[in-house]
Amino acid sequence: MGNEQFKAARKAEAGYHSNFYQNNELFASGTWMARPMPMVMDMLERLLTHKTELRVLDLGCGVGRHTIPIAQRLGQTNSEVIGVDLLDEAVDGLRKYAKEYQVDHIVQVEKADVEHYAIEPDHFDYIAACSCLEHVSNKEALVEVIERLQAGARIGGIHCITMSTSVEEKEVNTGREIKPLIELNLPTADAIALLEKAYADWNILHQEHVTQTIEEEKYHEPTQFRCELLRFAAQKQ
Repeated sequence: MGNEQFKAARKAEAGYHSNFYQNNELFASGTWMARPMPMVMDMLERLLTHKTELRVLDLGCGVGRHTIPIAQRLGQTNSEVIGVDLLDEAVDGLRKYAKEYQVDHIVQVEKADVEHYAIEPDHFDYIAACSCLEHVSNKEALVEVIERLQAGARIGGIHCITMSTSVEEKEVNTGREIKPLIELNLPTADAIALLEKAYADWNILHQEHVTQTIEEEKYHEPTQFRCELLRFAAQKQ
């Protein structure tokens, strides 16, 4: 993707998410953030069987779809949960919901671009990167981010990743196919191969991809977003 295309995709995605966060409450019924992804909470439970205090990083956290439930589950411990997002609406929303759900004592909020976010080595027990890695600029950047995430994980730490792959978009009213405006649109097979290679020395705990369809207000006309949602989790050995 060229630089101009990347800027256009970033602008479209930022506009869609900013409007969505402004117009929908966290955990609003009928929206994609009505509840956390089960895999995210399942992997958290896996870690909690061995350790009660965790350092958690939620990349591309939005307003807290996963950050808040993770913090609630960790409760009154000396755990820390860091939520990172690029959008003002997201970080402002997460701060608001952390107070509302009374978990602001363990939730930290940082504004940053995932592609360039610095991660302290050997620091985190759990890193969730849900629907954010497809918003880096290219495949090489994705590999670099994953390497940074891996360096930031402790032995026994878990990475939980979801990515939209093989993305297609069409206008709802006309059915006309349009070129997807997403920063990194990897074919599903390519994304799987990349993750399997990157995590060859880790214990892969979960891997699947499912078809997902969402109606969006991202352009001038309502569109349907269709993808193969890749779900992947691995543990550092």
